[in-house]
Amino acid sequence: MQEVSIFNKYDKVQQLHSERTEWTLRVRAQAVWKGINRQTQEFRGLNVIFIDDSNWRIHAFVSAKISVFFDDILKEGVIYTLSNFHVRDYGTEEKNRAVRFGKHIYFANHTQLVPEVDNITNIAPYAFDLFLIADARTLLNDTRFLIDTVGKLEDKNIETVHSKEDEKKVHIRFRISDERSYINVTFFGDLAVQFEKSVKEIKDADISVIISSAKVNEHEGILGLLNLICEEHLNKMTDPAYCVNTDEPLLDHTPPLISVEDIKKLTKDFIEKKVRCQITVKKVDEKSNWYDNVCSTCGVEVTTVDGRYRCVLCSRNVPFPDKRFRIATLCNDTTGLIAIVFPDDEIQRIIGKNAFELEDEVGDEKKFPTLLKNFEKKDYVITLTISERNVNKISNIYTATDISDPIEVLGNHSPTNEALVTPAKDPVVNPAKAPIVQNCDNITASV
Repeated sequence: MQEVSIFNKYDKVQQLHSERTEWTLRVRAQAVWKGINRQTQEFRGLNVIFIDDSNWRIHAFVSAKISVFFDDILKEGVIYTLSNFHVRDYGTEEKNRAVRFGKHIYFANHTQLVPEVDNITNIAPYAFDLFLIADARTLLNDTRFLIDTVGKLEDKNIETVHSKEDEKKVHIRFRISDERSYINVTFFGDLAVQFEKSVKEIKDADISVIISSAKVNEHEGILGLLNLICEEHLNKMTDPAYCVNTDEPLLDHTPPLISVEDIKKLTKDFIEKKVRCQITVKKVDEKSNWYDNVCSTCGVEVTTVDGRYRCVLCSRNVPFPDKRFRIATLCNDTTGLIAIVFPDDEIQRIIGKNAFELEDEVGDEKKFPTLLKNFEKKDYVITLTISERNVNKISNIYTATDISDPIEVLGNHSPTNEALVTPAKDPVVNPAKAPIVQNCDNITASV
């Protein structure tokens, strides 16, 4: 009976929801890596993939301002008791998720993370959500998730290639197959170097490679995989790379930085394109609603029909809709004024609270929170998505997708590959729930 009581005191990843914070998990840190803003090189926080004893996985985020309290004890492979944290649902447009689970964890000031000395239960060190190579194309247009796949290395005689423009930039190309299909793979940075080294150390003729958290891409009609956020390995663990290949034309480039005056002159060529502007928040509109009620399933704003919240897209009533921040601001630079709506995910990241938490603190949903007024008089580099309504002058309100601290050095060049690489020790593995892969050296490649 005593043993049962010990195990029952822990919650399961599968059970988590956003309506409480008094959770206690027993989990292994499968992977840990730093989040770096690609434009400003600002350290945003620590990312973690946790796995529990039921093989359910979840992504967790530790913001930069509290990461100092966890950085020394948060290590890959260690089992922890994790308690008192926030659980949030993923937004419908959040991309490149390493875990196929609809929720993620946010650490707070009161979060407790205690390493376990004695391993009283078994938690798998790794697990994968493996897709067939032939299924990779289905994920080409579904940018929400990265992919895990496995295949046989077709040719061991592979070498890294250095850029002619910059010797520090390096990549390696190879191909894997599973007897039915094949796919080209490109690794960049430290990942490429370590992969080449690992392949040369393996004496076996046949090498099977497990690739986790890869980005599906297409170039001139040919499908391929890239290491977008974390790693590459084979037989041995290699350093994950949080990187973008600056030599690869298919990856998103840094949006141009232009003035407010020029933003208002953009033509139809910029519809659904992104641009950046460096502005000062002149005023936060207190008269507008500071949040939207959205459908808990699809994330679309709900309407009120006969006194009930209803989602038109899902064709159903939503008794308890989610709340998402929506702050209307008036901003300016030296060339003019612009109205910008700040998005929910960026506001949460900056203030460290969601709309429900802030509403509880304010105590009155009709009262505008003082905390949101703190955006005023601050300087930011804002990334905007230009809509058709903006270009056609139907709407003069622009929507922000990213809010960053001002960059000190401006230029039209892309950052170097090294500036975008954040080494970590172990790979980031994709799914929320997946089978345990055994007899595999350090979960990156099995021979």
